[in-house]
Amino acid sequence: MAELPLIDARGGRLLSCDAISVDAREELNAGLSFACSLVIVEWSRQVLLGLNRRRHQWELPGGTIEERETAHDAALRELAEETGIRVNDAALLARATFEFAGDSTTYQAAIFQVVLAAPEDLVASDELSDFRWWNPLDEPRATTNNLDVEVVRRVRSRMS
Repeated sequence: MAELPLIDARGGRLLSCDAISVDAREELNAGLSFACSLVIVEWSRQVLLGLNRRRHQWELPGGTIEERETAHDAALRELAEETGIRVNDAALLARATFEFAGDSTTYQAAIFQVVLAAPEDLVASDELSDFRWWNPLDEPRATTNNLDVEVVRRVRSRMS
C-alpha cells in the first residue's frame, strides 16, 4: 500500500482510509458525517471502473450525497445513474478522508461494496462514458485515478 497522504494528478489528496466497525455502520450511514459515497463494484474478484467524461480518468462510481439522503441511498442512486446497475443494498465498509485540489477542506467519503453474481449490462451516462473490469492485483492504467486505486486496495486488504 502507498504511504498517505497520496496525491493525484490534479492535486487532490487521500488523507486516510479506515475500516468501519459493524457497530458504527448504521449510525454513520445516516449520511450526516459524509459528503459523498463511492462504490466498489466487484464481479469475479475484479472491480468496475468507469471513464469519467470530464476528468478523462478511470474511477469508481459514486458522487455527492444530496440533501436528506443517506450515504447508502446516495451510493445506490449514483451507481444506477452512472452505470445502469440497480441493486437494493450495498455494504458500508470504510470511510476515506479526501482534500480536493485547491481546497484545504477535508471531505469524508463513505466506501460501499456491491458484489455481483454475474456481470450486468452497463449503460454509459453523462458522467461515465465507458467501463472496464480491473483486477486490483494488477497495475492500473496510467489514466486510472490513483486515489481510487488506493481506496480499493486498502479496503480489500482488510477483507482478506
